[in-house]
Amino acid sequence: MQEKRTIRGVTVRARIIDRVGRHLIAIGGVGIIAAVMGILLFILFESYPLFVSPTSERQADHMAEGALAVGVDPYREVAYIARPEGLDFMRLSDGEIMGRQRPDILSNTRAHLAVRSLRDGWVAWGLEDGRVLLGTVRFQLDYATGERQVRPRFSVGEVVALATEGQQLRSIEVQNEGEGRSAVAGIDESGRVLIAMREQQQGLLGAGELVERVHEVRGDVEGMATTLLLDRRLRRLLVGMDSGYIGVWKLGDVDQVPQFQSAFKAANAPITALNYILGDVSVAVGDADGGVHTWAQVENAAGERLFSRLHALAGHGAAVVDLESSLRDKQFISVDAEGHIALHHMTTEQKFFAIESEVAVRDVAFAPKSDGLVYVDDAGSLVRYQIKNPHPEISLDILFGKVWYEGYSREEFVWQSTGGSDEFEAKISLIPLLFGTVKGTVYAMLFALPLAVLAAIYTSEFASPRVRGIVKPTVEVMASLPSVILGFLAGLWLAPLLEKHLVGTLLLFPLVPVSVVLASWAWQQLPVGFRRRTATRWEIFLLVGVSLLSTWLAFAAGPAFETRFFADGFLHWWQRDLGLEYDQRNCLVVGFAMGFAVVPLIFTICEDSLSSIPSHLRAGSLALGATRWQTAVRVVLPMALPGIFSASMIGFGRAIGETMIVLMATGNTPVMDWDLFNGMRTISANIAVELPEAPHQGTLYRVLFLSGLLLFSATFAINTLAEVVRQRLRDRYNRL
Repeated sequence: MQEKRTIRGVTVRARIIDRVGRHLIAIGGVGIIAAVMGILLFILFESYPLFVSPTSERQADHMAEGALAVGVDPYREVAYIARPEGLDFMRLSDGEIMGRQRPDILSNTRAHLAVRSLRDGWVAWGLEDGRVLLGTVRFQLDYATGERQVRPRFSVGEVVALATEGQQLRSIEVQNEGEGRSAVAGIDESGRVLIAMREQQQGLLGAGELVERVHEVRGDVEGMATTLLLDRRLRRLLVGMDSGYIGVWKLGDVDQVPQFQSAFKAANAPITALNYILGDVSVAVGDADGGVHTWAQVENAAGERLFSRLHALAGHGAAVVDLESSLRDKQFISVDAEGHIALHHMTTEQKFFAIESEVAVRDVAFAPKSDGLVYVDDAGSLVRYQIKNPHPEISLDILFGKVWYEGYSREEFVWQSTGGSDEFEAKISLIPLLFGTVKGTVYAMLFALPLAVLAAIYTSEFASPRVRGIVKPTVEVMASLPSVILGFLAGLWLAPLLEKHLVGTLLLFPLVPVSVVLASWAWQQLPVGFRRRTATRWEIFLLVGVSLLSTWLAFAAGPAFETRFFADGFLHWWQRDLGLEYDQRNCLVVGFAMGFAVVPLIFTICEDSLSSIPSHLRAGSLALGATRWQTAVRVVLPMALPGIFSASMIGFGRAIGETMIVLMATGNTPVMDWDLFNGMRTISANIAVELPEAPHQGTLYRVLFLSGLLLFSATFAINTLAEVVRQRLRDRYNRL
């Protein structure tokens, strides 16, 4: 049995302190690891819901015989069913009929079709004699009992005489601009397209006469009309043909006949369904072959706006008979002739799931909050589903691929998370942010890395102990400057200064190094005795003097250089002649400011690595006749290479995660180019800007956490790589 060995001269108190300190250090290390893992798990927890698959749940079936169309309130508590004889309101929880509305005109003339709009609240019946009955449905909330009660209201509107000679309408479309103008369009049995333009005149005492004109829509489009579509502002009428073409007509005032503009081939089969996606910019098109795609006007090279196909989505095995758009986002529902219902998202081109009905579906209503749907089928059943799809606009292609957005002429990487209206198409590609992060880091490292490493070599190998004792603490104190102060100075002081002296600043890069090299060569030409007597005391002052003098020369020669080579100035040549942009807060400013923040970190670690090299290696090299420069470059520098590499990687990670300097010293524009005089947006700055405004647990909120996860992973990978390379380099040079 071995006896416990004790060290003589060590007191009991010292051993206790040593043991307590060892445990405290272990607890602290474990605590740091636990804290980092906790942060990682929290970020993962907030990002994970972005990629959870959507679900649909069938909730209830009720009887709805003879239904022509169906609608639902925003809370999915009350549905209204348009029948040939009128309107029924049904409580969806138990299927009880809450009320019936029977307009007088429907008791004399039967309706054979009906359409409705959940967005504008109107219902329209197509009568057998070619007329159209309009009505309005509104939902009111009542909290008199302490609980929410949805109270439906229906009001009968006008009757529009659309078709002549008593022909039935095969299809009708109604749209209300909301400012007194409305339109009712239809296709009669003979295939004619008719449109009734209506305008409520405004008088001095309020609403005046209702002016109404019926026009026949004519145009040179191949085929017979099958379906039609009006935009909400009543500027355009689209008519789908059985030839696969879609005709475009421009709408004007009430008395103006619609003007034919163009036609485009949208499919190789008859067009069977049309509907606008939220915003009335993109048009969802369904054809007889089951194809589903979206089209929008795109400006070509000649400046013409022509319809182009933006997205092709997963289709059906039968003809698409109905398309219903979401009132919240770019989702929409497609229904085929066999009763299959699919949920799509236009921008991501995803097909989330399909619902199969046993019989053909007559009408489907997408709930106003996009959290459910209600449909009626030919068997007389009303079926409702609950949908859980909180982040439909997210996919890997959206985050990391090129996407063709509305209003763009081609596929691009774009970050623009918010817009001026709820109809805005969110653009949340992370590629511009990743590019901006790399761009800002590279420019900062181009400034900081050579300066810090060369300064560390000089301080460690050539400076006197007195100079070293002044320089190193001074540089280390620089690291204590808050980044918000550096960003503030860079944005408000440095950026305007560089713009004013831009040419002089650019001359610094060649002039200062060349001046230092020439001064060093001239110094070597002086007598050896003089150099030995003055080197220790005056060398640093001569070096600083040459640097300051060359800096002054650069700024002094800048205006003359600009006048000589740029007649109207450098910025005029850069912007007008080259067609490039100049942003006052650009990458040059970021390079100086963020480089200034990174220099102390790299310098300190490099200087410590160089100083830790054993002095006998230097002595041996000098004894063999090598100069101090040869000793520093060929002996000391290779031995300190692991530490220098670690310093570079740590500085790189510091630059990647920098927030305030990038936030305040750039324009925060998520552009993708390497232009030195343009800005960028980094991941960290984007999080700082957008997180306070992001709805809690919304899509933008979680995407910002996902970008934080990418930043976390990048810094972790860089630090891990740096440690692996450092260990290998240390093992290699330890054998020397």
